[in-house]
Amino acid sequence: LISNCNYSWVQVACPRLSIDWGSAFDKPLLTPYELATVLEYVPFLTHSYPMDFYANESLGPWTNNHGLHRVNTSKRSKRDHVTIVASQN
Repeated sequence: LISNCNYSWVQVACPRLSIDWGSAFDKPLLTPYELATVLEYVPFLTHSYPMDFYANESLGPWTNNHGLHRVNTSKRSKRDHVTIVASQN
């Protein structure tokens, strides 16, 4: 039933597997970057192919670590650090 209504799969657990295992599927197995380009969220890069899904400084919003997905901590109040010292009895 699922196979009849979908046109592709998107591999989000480990996007590199889309490249490694893509030929094992009867429907296209896309990376998050490829999905973002198909949906026209980002332009397709012709000079490189981003494989930075887990990078802290990723190139685009198709990754979970991109700046658009980070919580803005500048509005949070700063926490005081507590130091625990052992008593000297």
